[in-house]
Amino acid sequence: MLADDCRNAALALKLMVPTRSATHVVCDACYEDHVEEVVRVKDKNGRIFFRIPCRDAGWVEVPNERMKQWTLDTTKLVTLLAEATSKENQPDEVLQGIAWKIGTVHLKGDYYVVVFVRNREQPLKTLITDLDKRLDRTTTIIIWATSTIVECNDFAASLPMTKAFTIVENQFEFQLKSVQRHLSRQSTDVENVFQKRGAFWQLSFDGDTTFLKDSVGFGYIARLLIEPNREIPAVTLLAARVGIDPLVASGSSGEILDDQARREYGNRYRELQEDLQEARDDHDDGRIAKLEVEIEQLTNTLASAVGLGGRSRKMSDIEKVRKSVSMAVSRDIVRIGKGHAMLGRHLRASIHSGLTFRYAPESNIEWSA
Repeated sequence: MLADDCRNAALALKLMVPTRSATHVVCDACYEDHVEEVVRVKDKNGRIFFRIPCRDAGWVEVPNERMKQWTLDTTKLVTLLAEATSKENQPDEVLQGIAWKIGTVHLKGDYYVVVFVRNREQPLKTLITDLDKRLDRTTTIIIWATSTIVECNDFAASLPMTKAFTIVENQFEFQLKSVQRHLSRQSTDVENVFQKRGAFWQLSFDGDTTFLKDSVGFGYIARLLIEPNREIPAVTLLAARVGIDPLVASGSSGEILDDQARREYGNRYRELQEDLQEARDDHDDGRIAKLEVEIEQLTNTLASAVGLGGRSRKMSDIEKVRKSVSMAVSRDIVRIGKGHAMLGRHLRASIHSGLTFRYAPESNIEWSA
């Protein structure tokens, strides 16, 4: 599912075309993320509406907007990605309807071919074999039309589209620095790994590696590992996992921010985003670091105070989020301990939970997550 800003940009770029209405939706009235079949209802006045059952909230009405489904115009998307990668470049189809060369980039003194691969329909091993016949692995960077990294270690780099491109003012921008970081990661053996590989997570620590099936808490733990010694609110972790803006992350007695304060915070957030883009354009690393810290502080404040749909979050909701995230993290640390005893002990000793979470290892540990 696309985040709202990405979806709106895709609509503005005319990349998305409507398709049939959804028959199932994710419940947004609780924190369980359960998927339910939509029920069509007609009231006594003849009004037609849709709803889904929720164990916590009862029957929840589903707005018509949430019933809309879209499909991407792949040909146009590939063209725009090629333009963003190399301004004068035109895409070159490598595998019919599946993979395209979208440009060439210069990194670390060498030239690399950038290849975009849409959501695969055949097994990964077969797809890699087909790409290998047409490309030089050592000089090819694979961009996948997914939000997670696909294990493809023999290529120069392999990363999801969300890491390679951003959308700014309804235009794609190629993130050269992000691609370069993944290029470095591919060429360097990282001893400690906590990374999702399809439906499983690779857990490498203290010389041992195991694979465990995906679970909610793994995503939270991975976020903590890559930001050691940093306080991260539970609502920020939850918002990132379900793919919503932490500025509008869920609703009790005693509002934390009034309407005016929320507007002022929101305006400041947008100003900071504009300043950050300007700093990036100027390659001003010092200013970038300063702005990113301020944005994170503001985001954490708003994420703790604002609920779904912009409603003011109440103290009981924050406690509900804390409990949900804490249970997920604790449960999966226990699971990890059963499959990888050393890593389980390390996480139990290093992860501190509450309204905010923090990964604080005794010594500096580098993670690939």
